[in-house]
Amino acid sequence: MNAAVDVNPAFPGKERHLLRVTLARIFAATAIAPKGLFEMNEPEEEGQKPEPKFAEEFVIPGTDELKVLEAWCNLHPNILKVGRTEHLAPEGLDEEAAAEQLAQLEETDKKEERFRAIAEHDKVEGYEAAWISKIIGDNQGYNQIPPKEGSVSYGVNVLRSIRWPGAVTVSKGGKFTSIYVGYGLKRGGATKNPVEPPEVISDPVEPVENPEPQGKDPAEVKAPVEGEEEAGSDQD
Repeated sequence: MNAAVDVNPAFPGKERHLLRVTLARIFAATAIAPKGLFEMNEPEEEGQKPEPKFAEEFVIPGTDELKVLEAWCNLHPNILKVGRTEHLAPEGLDEEAAAEQLAQLEETDKKEERFRAIAEHDKVEGYEAAWISKIIGDNQGYNQIPPKEGSVSYGVNVLRSIRWPGAVTVSKGGKFTSIYVGYGLKRGGATKNPVEPPEVISDPVEPVENPEPQGKDPAEVKAPVEGEEEAGSDQD
């Protein structure tokens, strides 16, 4: 996890940092909930930020109602281009100049509504929306046994993110959960692509096998004729 990340464009961090920011991006974009389930509370003291809470007397819609994308919303705030969920007031400026610059930042890098419907997400190129919604299983309505009232369905709502392949939300019987099983790659738009691996060096050419340099075969060596060795020694 402490290894350097070899990507293009360059990433200013290690592998653990890239994993952390990738998970944050996916979770912020794909963790969804039925719209109306949460609301922002009113701060009790000045300076406190509003926090999400469960809406009072909210009833999760049925299977058919949850099929439309307008019935679902983001659970977490969107991540701004600066890599945060909030803009920070510029330092080193007077109050008026800081407020003016902060307003410019909020205009160029807008913060989306906290519980924005996923139907408002930008469309993915080649698709009509950013999500696909369908119902699987038995969608037949059954009358509940008294004293229970109304009908019940055993169908399962499945919402699949097109922008982040592998992100899926399922809902059944008033319960829902979001999961992600993917490669951390976003469909379309700018993304960090791994650098292609270096060229594989080919194996060297094997040398031709040659006989070992042990001289001539002793059987081929001609034995000296008697008297030649003595004559030679006289000349020396």
